[in-house]
Amino acid sequence: MKRLVALMVVAGMAVVGASAQKTKQGDRAWLFTLNGLSNLGVEGYNGGIGLLYYLQDDLGLTVGLGFGTSSTTVKPADTAKPDEKTSSLEFTLTPGLRFNIASSGPIVGYVGVGVGVGIGSQTVENPQHVSGDKLEISSMNFGGAVTLGAEWFAWSNVSLGASYSLNFTMSSGKQKVTSGGTTTEQDAPSTMMIGLAPSGAFTLSIYW
Repeated sequence: MKRLVALMVVAGMAVVGASAQKTKQGDRAWLFTLNGLSNLGVEGYNGGIGLLYYLQDDLGLTVGLGFGTSSTTVKPADTAKPDEKTSSLEFTLTPGLRFNIASSGPIVGYVGVGVGVGIGSQTVENPQHVSGDKLEISSMNFGGAVTLGAEWFAWSNVSLGASYSLNFTMSSGKQKVTSGGTTTEQDAPSTMMIGLAPSGAFTLSIYW
């Protein structure tokens, strides 16, 4: 019985909070990515920090700043050979605009447009466990997206959203190969991708 009462209180709070959606000029929110309903872990928005700021009623500016780094060491079966070490670094900036086009109760539907710029680097030391060899790759990514999504305000200052995006991405770069004491440099393979995909499992927005 106590659990039922508590659940009803929480539901009532959600309904009350839903009547005060944050979509007016000057409203702002931090954006986070949730792993999914089965695992509600919180991560950075698109791999970093996200911010939403309403320039005017129902027109918001979104900015995402991402950072990623990783390193891997592979030990050889022959202990006389060196470890293969791979490290990578990436920065991304994703500004965009969001237009709220419909609302019903606690739910707001929106469309968005945005662009993204990213720079990255990867270094592989002793590839295939060959001592002194090295592979260095630098890359630049540029893209754009059109997004359709919805945001549900569980409370006035907290919402949960999901969206799909039509993405366009281009990448190019340089690669430097050192082998046998000789270094050569050339263009890295260029790629272009267009596709429709979820923008993230869910987006948690915390307004202040």
